[in-house]
Amino acid sequence: MMKKLWRDGVSHLTPYVPGKPIEEVKRELGLDEVIRLASNENPMGPSPKALESMAAAVKDCWLYPEPSCLELREKLAERYELSAEKIIVGNGADHIITLIGNAYINPGDEVIYCHPTFSSYREITLLMGGKPIEIPTRNDFVTDLKGILHSITNKTKLIFICNPNNPTGTIVDTEELVSFLNQVPESVLVVLDEAYAEYISVGHYRTGIEFVKEGYPVISIRTFSKYFGLAGVRVGYAVAAEKYLKPLQAVKQTFSVNRIAMAGALAALDDINYGERMLLEVNKEKERLTEQLLSFGLDVTDSHANFLFVNMKRDTSELFTKLMHKGVLIRPCGPWKLDTYARITIGTIQQNDTLINALKEIQEATISIK
Repeated sequence: MMKKLWRDGVSHLTPYVPGKPIEEVKRELGLDEVIRLASNENPMGPSPKALESMAAAVKDCWLYPEPSCLELREKLAERYELSAEKIIVGNGADHIITLIGNAYINPGDEVIYCHPTFSSYREITLLMGGKPIEIPTRNDFVTDLKGILHSITNKTKLIFICNPNNPTGTIVDTEELVSFLNQVPESVLVVLDEAYAEYISVGHYRTGIEFVKEGYPVISIRTFSKYFGLAGVRVGYAVAAEKYLKPLQAVKQTFSVNRIAMAGALAALDDINYGERMLLEVNKEKERLTEQLLSFGLDVTDSHANFLFVNMKRDTSELFTKLMHKGVLIRPCGPWKLDTYARITIGTIQQNDTLINALKEIQEATISIK
């Protein structure tokens, strides 16, 4: 009876299930220490300058924030050498995705993306009455640009490309992406979700912001959650031509980003050295962890993000439980219908060692049972 009151489409949604909270695991299992390598958080945390700035901002929390986030937009504009009018700031990248859906998707509109990928594209499409068109990734888990092109119809409104892709960590070839954008009809808007773009180390790689500057019908989504370590305060933004951001401005909540979050984001942008040191550490540990997992006989997909996509060659839901009892959380990929795969965040040296030792113990126990 109650469902008759619901908005059409809500019953088709699947609520996003984030990584299991550390506090919950400690409480359930009586553990003193739990490390989470499941949510792609920056284990080094934010810049000390960001922490200091956020602490100072608390005293003004009784004041509403400046609604247009002008100071942050201007600093980002300076960073990317474009105008502040080409930037909109929101409450995390997922909020930006919601704004895009609210602003563009009409009932019956088709929205194309590859699977597996970030589930928010499907959910916002269904919520707005649109039709999700899911294209399988290639066999190497790279987004199938040709498959997307072949799926475009006169009902297509948006194309979402997660690049690097979540949960696979793969990227599309930059020249193939240029060719793809040149073939997309003018009536279709391409959204490049680049939450992990700062981790791409391929030389001369072109990101969405460059395509925006060149006049392509593209919206680039970025976030402060990953590289900048501010996942807990929620700051994301989109970069696009003003005409593509105008409808987002119309549907955006007035005070969508709080004062403390903006203070942290502004300070994080200033601490370039901290970001560079963090990136070196992540890349070093990503290489080491990859080698260790390969030595266990596992398959690891080449990653351009701060996580690894690993074929564990066993039911990862069972493995997740065993690791959890050892105080280690990873992300099983069952929700993407990849039951033997896991997404593992690159942690600190100590965290990665804990994971490696836990996997060794589980593997040895399995062998001894056999």
